[in-house]
Amino acid sequence: MTTFSPERLRAAREAAGLTPEQLATAVGRSSFATRGYEGGRIVPPTQVVGRLADALGCPVADLFTRNGGDGDVAA
Repeated sequence: MTTFSPERLRAAREAAGLTPEQLATAVGRSSFATRGYEGGRIVPPTQVVGRLADALGCPVADLFTRNGGDGDVAA
């Protein structure tokens, strides 16, 4: 089972050099939403995950983990 990873989202955003506000603008969401995704309070809809990955320049799979842990990337 794969699970969206707030930690991986935050790490990818930081690696891309973006603020939560810049990421929100890039994907057409509010900064409240992107902070919620990173805080684990909100799970982004599937289409938004794709936009997040595009904005961060990473594969969608990089934003997920297996078995709900922060170990292996779902591939």
